[in-house]
Amino acid sequence: MTNTVLWQPEAVDVLPADVTSPKEIASRAVQLSKKDKEQIGFALEHGFYEMGMNYLWTRTEQALKTELSSVGLTFIGEMLGKADVSEDDDINDIITTKEAIKLAEELGMISSTDALRLRQSNEIINHFSQLSIEESEAQDIDREEAVLSLKTCVRSVLGKPRIPVAKKFVEFREALESTTLNQEDPNVDMLKGSPYFYYKLTISVLMNAAKKANGASLEHTLANINLLVPMIWGALRDSERWHIGHTYAEAYSEGKSASVVGLKKTLLKVKGFDYVPENLRSDSFVKAANEIIKAHEGFNNFHNEIAPIRNLANLGSTIPTPALAACLPAILCVYIGNSYGSSHSARPVAKELLDSLTPERWEYYINHVLPSDMKIISKLLDDRTREVWCDDIVNNYELDKLTAKEQSVSKLLIASKKKNSANIKRLAQTLREEYYGDTK
Repeated sequence: MTNTVLWQPEAVDVLPADVTSPKEIASRAVQLSKKDKEQIGFALEHGFYEMGMNYLWTRTEQALKTELSSVGLTFIGEMLGKADVSEDDDINDIITTKEAIKLAEELGMISSTDALRLRQSNEIINHFSQLSIEESEAQDIDREEAVLSLKTCVRSVLGKPRIPVAKKFVEFREALESTTLNQEDPNVDMLKGSPYFYYKLTISVLMNAAKKANGASLEHTLANINLLVPMIWGALRDSERWHIGHTYAEAYSEGKSASVVGLKKTLLKVKGFDYVPENLRSDSFVKAANEIIKAHEGFNNFHNEIAPIRNLANLGSTIPTPALAACLPAILCVYIGNSYGSSHSARPVAKELLDSLTPERWEYYINHVLPSDMKIISKLLDDRTREVWCDDIVNNYELDKLTAKEQSVSKLLIASKKKNSANIKRLAQTLREEYYGDTK
């Protein structure tokens, strides 16, 4: 499968190199009011770095989410794998800041470099927001960190009147529900050469429409499912195959006869009934996992992770197979933590859940989940979380002794066992590029 670049942000220089003072940089933020520019510039010029960065981030986050909402909240939900999102929801309730940055990168609104810098700035703010009063008195944000954050926010978001979204990306999504595609359609040809992220999104859009659409829209959707799913089935990982099987089971239980007939036709064509769950018990586990990720990627995460990880642990001793792709990354996120540490209260619960996994389930993770697990892959690029991955995950659970089907994953596990940081980072980036395509 070729790694085709499907969308890229426009190269627009909104911040010349000779603009260096906080006041001058803030003045280039065209999405801010005159008052906002003055207040942020003043705060950073006079050493009120934490206050200035928090104010800056409030504005940046809102601008980013406003632009994201322009593609439709249902689409945003599909990209995140959240099927219960509607156009009447508030985007602030749907996505975390980290998810907003990830979506903006995936939609070609910002470059991968800008996304990396935005995440780093966000982590700095999260870190300082969680310090106790005593710790806060002893530690300060550096001027360089504050100015770099300001540059990043202006260059990637606030300095542009609008952040363009890749039209090809949105148009293809709309075509899945509004047009019956055929083998000769350029969109179909484009999908064949796309990175895995595009496959994942296509399945998410189609399955969501199979559950919600009516009339002509449903007819187009089912026809496209019958065309596209068999075409990419061989390349799909278990998480997407279970998604299709789960949608069939859900449609059957709700008496949606048209969707049942259409999905059954496709599942018979690909011999996919092994991926239809016997019941929908996995739903509770997936929802619990989503709450863990929401806490992990939000403010005060070390405290807010405790309740959802305990809730997941209380659901049962065995995670249903269809829910593994959602639950294992969430558990690992809590156990590994972030660049500033991990939750003292939530981490032991996560460890108990990981200790209960059999070698077969770990093998399932490395073969069917890890290649697409960008949450964990991104943690391998950070020094602290990479060390935890090597010592507490790969070494402790002997993942290097398991059979990894993909060569990149096998090499990653071997490099992790040897704690070869340079190779781990390189291989993590390789997996990232295999998922998204040749990165921007």
